[in-house]
Amino acid sequence: MPLNGMPLSAIAVESQTEKLSTVAVATAVNILEAIAGKHCLIIGDTGTGKSTIAQWLAQQSNSQVKVYDPDASIDEWQGLEVIGKGGNFADISASMNDDLLEMQKRIVARATDGDKANTGKDLCIIAEEFPVLKDECDIAPMWLGRIARRGRKPKIFVIALSQSDSVTALGIEGDGAIRSNFRYIRLGKFAVNHAKRLKDEGLVQWLQSGKYRCMVDDEPCQLPDLTSYKAVIVRVPEKPVLPSTETPEPLDIHDSPEFLEPEKPVTGGLKSTILPLKDAGYSDTRIIKDVLGYRGADYQKGRQLMTRILNDAT
Repeated sequence: MPLNGMPLSAIAVESQTEKLSTVAVATAVNILEAIAGKHCLIIGDTGTGKSTIAQWLAQQSNSQVKVYDPDASIDEWQGLEVIGKGGNFADISASMNDDLLEMQKRIVARATDGDKANTGKDLCIIAEEFPVLKDECDIAPMWLGRIARRGRKPKIFVIALSQSDSVTALGIEGDGAIRSNFRYIRLGKFAVNHAKRLKDEGLVQWLQSGKYRCMVDDEPCQLPDLTSYKAVIVRVPEKPVLPSTETPEPLDIHDSPEFLEPEKPVTGGLKSTILPLKDAGYSDTRIIKDVLGYRGADYQKGRQLMTRILNDAT
C-alpha cells in the first residue's frame, strides 16, 4: 500500500512492554510501515473487523478506492464505489478485466513519461471474501496474480479479505512469487494459530491478553482502536455547488441565478463529521477529497465548503 496520505506520526501505534517469555513482542510493528509497498491479505473470521480494517488502510493512502463485494448491503462501504451488489459476479469480472487493461495503460504511460504519468492516480481495490470471487469469477485468480506481480509501480494495490489462509482457497498454491508480494494480516484465532506454528508461547500470550492485536506476517502488530471509525468516514450525501465570488464569469442560461444551487448550510451534523477528523490530524486536502467527495475540477468548491465549516466552528 502507498503512504501518500496521513503522516505516520498521526497514527500512534503503541509499543508493548510486557513480562512475557520472549522479547520478540516487546515492540509491536507499525501496521502502515509494515505494509508499505505491498498488497495485503486480511484473514479473520466473520466479526473480526476485516472490512473495517481494510477500509481504514485504504483511506490512509489517499487512493481512489473501489470494492468488490457481491454480498454488500446498502449500509456497508458507505461513500465508496461498490461493484457486484446483489451477487452480480458478471460486473465484478468485467471490472477486473478493466483493472488489467488500466494497469497495462499505466505501465505504457510510465515507460514514456516516468512516475509522473501516474501521480495522483493511486488505486486501491478491496476484494471482499476473495475465495468466493475466485470460485465465481474465472478471471479472479489471474487478476490477483497479475496485479500482485506488476501493480506496485503503476500504483494499483489490492487488499483481499478471506476467512481462510489456505493457499488453495486463495487460488495461489504453488506460486511463491505472488505470496511474496502480499503482507498477511492475521486476526483473532488465525493470529494465535500462526504464533503457535512459530512455537512462540510469549507471542501467543501477548495476542490473547489485549485488544486490537494481530500478526503481520511473522511480526506482532498493535492496531489502532477503530470502533468509532465508521462514524467519521461517511461522505456528505450531496455535493453542494457553490458559486464563486472570487473570479466571477459571464453567466449563460444554465448559470443564471434560477439554475444555481443554494449553498448547503453548515449543519451540526456536518461539523461533527469534519471537526473530529481535523483534531485527529487529517489534512484539509484529504478531508475535501475523501470525506466531502470533491476531486478534480470540483476541488475548489470543496475548499470553499471546508473554509466555511472551519470558520463556523470558531
